[in-house]
Amino acid sequence: MRTLLLTAVIAAATAALPHAAAQDTPPPAANASLLEAHFTELQAQAEAGDLHACQQLYLRYAVEGRTDDARRWAGRYNELLTKQADSGDTRAMLALGARYYTGADYTPQDTALAATWFSRAAEAGEASGAYMLGEVFAKQGNTPSSRQAYAHAYELYTKRGDADPEALYWQGFMEQNGIGTPRQPESGIAKLNRAAELGSAWAAAQLFKTYMQGIGTPQDEAQALRFARSLADTKGEGTMAYVVATAYLTGRGVTPDAALGEHYLDLAVRACVPDAIYMKANRLESAGKLAEAIPYYNQAASMQQTEALVRMGVLLLHGSGELQADQARGLAMLEIAGSRFGSPHAAWELAQYYTSIGEPELADSWYATAVERGVPQAMARRGLLHLIPGSNYSWSPTETIRWWRIGKQAHDPTCRLYLNLFYYAFIPLILLLVFGLPVYMGRRLRRRAQG
Repeated sequence: MRTLLLTAVIAAATAALPHAAAQDTPPPAANASLLEAHFTELQAQAEAGDLHACQQLYLRYAVEGRTDDARRWAGRYNELLTKQADSGDTRAMLALGARYYTGADYTPQDTALAATWFSRAAEAGEASGAYMLGEVFAKQGNTPSSRQAYAHAYELYTKRGDADPEALYWQGFMEQNGIGTPRQPESGIAKLNRAAELGSAWAAAQLFKTYMQGIGTPQDEAQALRFARSLADTKGEGTMAYVVATAYLTGRGVTPDAALGEHYLDLAVRACVPDAIYMKANRLESAGKLAEAIPYYNQAASMQQTEALVRMGVLLLHGSGELQADQARGLAMLEIAGSRFGSPHAAWELAQYYTSIGEPELADSWYATAVERGVPQAMARRGLLHLIPGSNYSWSPTETIRWWRIGKQAHDPTCRLYLNLFYYAFIPLILLLVFGLPVYMGRRLRRRAQG
């Protein structure tokens, strides 16, 4: 929930920041020369002071594995944003506060500095600044200050009237959940509906969640999906189109319909929803159309969609008939997914890669990370290591069983197989050796003595 709220704040802040017409995504399939030309074009826009171009530039350099360039342009983005904030732009203040609060995109995490920018935004009448100040105080355990900041945010949102969809969304959300104002689910849902009618995608997402989970109202998946479909049809809202596509393709809350699912998935792809672009790629690959899938994987990866980063990383690392291997770029993508976005799958792929090239220390580090992130295959390996003398882990059948049981609960077939072998082969063998062998040897000795 906190992640969604922070995303809403950042989206609201950055949407109001001026920028030139820089492309939001790179060409889906670009050779090296075209890609470099695209970087050059973005760089020219960024040097001219275009915030959006600066942001796109450092994000794409990051995906390409050019960390120094990414860090340099992220710093330039922060400089331009700070200049804009110092001139009195409250949305720039809000965006800066969010960057320092999360510590993302090569910006050092600094809660005190984030609070300063949120406070300046709040003092200038920016309601979301006051809300995020409440988040900062809540995280610090300062309940009185947090309540005061939330109440101030609610007051500022209320002053913006009933015709402002963003303000209505926050009023509805805060009333629904009792943040900064007494809990009033019915009133909150009404305001969320009004905000959605005025075009608030965040209100639509919250209402979808409200009906899907029954927050302050009876649960009604069909109503949630009807609402989402209507918004996708009338507003072309990409996130809701993706929700509807997922529902029809999986049969969640509706009768499965592949044609409708693909229709709404294409709507979401055209709206540049990263998860939808990844799903499109994944479905194409599953249908044996990897060549068609690769441009979508590449596009989603450039938007830092975690699963796409992992899949493109693996494809580039090993190459295929449809894609030439580029180990440096593939490894960079996996490192981004594993280190910055905490992807369990990326940790596992990195561990296997470093094992294959004879880097045991790096491999063990990523294997340990994969175990911590709940990768069943890594648990199967970890359990096995507790039975191997000389490994980095102590000999412990108890630990072996523990890890394999966790993996089995995650439906990993390897862990299930290992447990069965352990119970029905290994333990009987140990019992035979411990108890049966002495009996057998004793009988042989007696027979020799008698003979």
